[in-house]
Amino acid sequence: MMVTPFGPQLPADPPPPGHRNRGLIIAVVTLSVLLLVACSGLLGGAFLLRSTERDAAEPATETRRSPATGNSAPSPAPRESAEPVPQGPQRSDYAATEISDLSNVCDGILYYPQSPKRAGKAPHPVVLLIGDGPGNHRRQDNGYYYDEGLSKRVEQTWASEDPKNVQMVACLDRVSTGATIRRCKYDDPKPATLTLLKASYRLRVYEVATGRKLLDKAMGGDDQDCPYVVLFGPDKKIYAEVSDRSLLAALRNLVKR
Repeated sequence: MMVTPFGPQLPADPPPPGHRNRGLIIAVVTLSVLLLVACSGLLGGAFLLRSTERDAAEPATETRRSPATGNSAPSPAPRESAEPVPQGPQRSDYAATEISDLSNVCDGILYYPQSPKRAGKAPHPVVLLIGDGPGNHRRQDNGYYYDEGLSKRVEQTWASEDPKNVQMVACLDRVSTGATIRRCKYDDPKPATLTLLKASYRLRVYEVATGRKLLDKAMGGDDQDCPYVVLFGPDKKIYAEVSDRSLLAALRNLVKR
């Protein structure tokens, strides 16, 4: 059996003042914080993405630190030298004083403008320089012209000892060697047996004053007899030479016309 109290019922006690407002404020603040965090993350992501795209699009620039200010500055591009490289033989500032100086013309190093040009009436003086191979010293041949005569005038035309009178230099260089021709025996100053080999040569003729090439001719060593006097090295090999007759035939037109 349930007992009901008599008289009007009184309402429950109301919540204390300010309680409802405080809860509302806490909810609003929490929501604001969540929104702020979310927006910050989106903005940060957009900033990082933009920065990455910019770095990938812009080319890298090499920098170096300035010694005076300590600031970084772009490195200057390397500068290429515009100075031309000399080509071919060069003009000599001095006259040839020795016949051996004319070997510079053979080697394409110098020419001598102080020398007389190949001009005017013949004969046109020439000297013959013979080389035994690349890098070897050339020697003057003073006897190849004897079939032309033995006078002083002939000597000055074909084998002058004064380079100031020479218009042309003939350069005869051995360029290759071949098979054995024969053995040559000598008794003086002591017994020796030398091997005579075939050889090929190149004859070039230049105007001394300009370095202009006047002749370029391949020649064979057609003198295949054992020489009467010979120089030889430790290998005891000697080489067939171009005959005097062949040399005169090759040079005659340049000298006499």
